[in-house]
Amino acid sequence: MKNLMSEEQFARKILPFIKEDYFHDKSERTVLQEVSKFIHKYNKIPSYESIKVELSNRPGLIADEFQEAVGIIDEIKSNSDASDEQWLLETTEQFCQEKAIHNAILESIHILDGSNKQFNKGAIPVLLTEALSVSFDPYVGHDYIDNAEKRYEFYHRTEKRIPFDLEYMNKITRGGLPRKTLSCILAGCVHPETKVKIRFRKRE
Repeated sequence: MKNLMSEEQFARKILPFIKEDYFHDKSERTVLQEVSKFIHKYNKIPSYESIKVELSNRPGLIADEFQEAVGIIDEIKSNSDASDEQWLLETTEQFCQEKAIHNAILESIHILDGSNKQFNKGAIPVLLTEALSVSFDPYVGHDYIDNAEKRYEFYHRTEKRIPFDLEYMNKITRGGLPRKTLSCILAGCVHPETKVKIRFRKRE
C-alpha cells in the first residue's frame, strides 16, 4: 500500500490487477478505493494529505472508520523503508494470487452449502481457473516492432518436419508439419448433387 502511494511506476503496474476483495479489512479496502479513484481521475499518485481529504469527504464513512483509515495512512507515511522493485512486484503478485485462490475457495464453499444462490456448482471450476490465472504478466501477444529479432529467427529456424504421403501437401508445407505442433488442415469441395460447398477438417 505504501508503494502504491509513493512509487508511480509500481502503482501503474499493479493497479489493473489488484482487487478490493483481496483486502478483508474494511479500512484497507476504503483506502485502496480512494487511492485507485484518485489515480484514475488525475492520472498520478496521490499525496497522503489528499487521500485524507478524500476520506473526510467520503459519504457514509462513520467517525470510527475514518479514524482507522487515517491511521493506515499515517502508518504508511511513517514507514520510509525502500523496497527492491523486482522483489516488491513478485511479492505483490504472490499476495494477489493467494488472495484470489482464498476467495475462490470460500465462494465455492458458499455455492456448495447453498448460501450463494447466484451461482450453481458448474461455476466452481470457472472460479478456481480464474483465481489460478492471476498474473502480472502484461504480454498477451506478439509486438511487431519489439519482437522483430525473435520473429526473424523464427522465420529462418530449421525444424524437423513430419512429411505427408501426398507430394503436393509436402510442397505447400515445405516438407510437412513441424514436430510437436497442432495443425488444422482445411479443404473446400462441392457436393456433386447439392452443389453445396463442404469444408473438411483434419486434426494432426
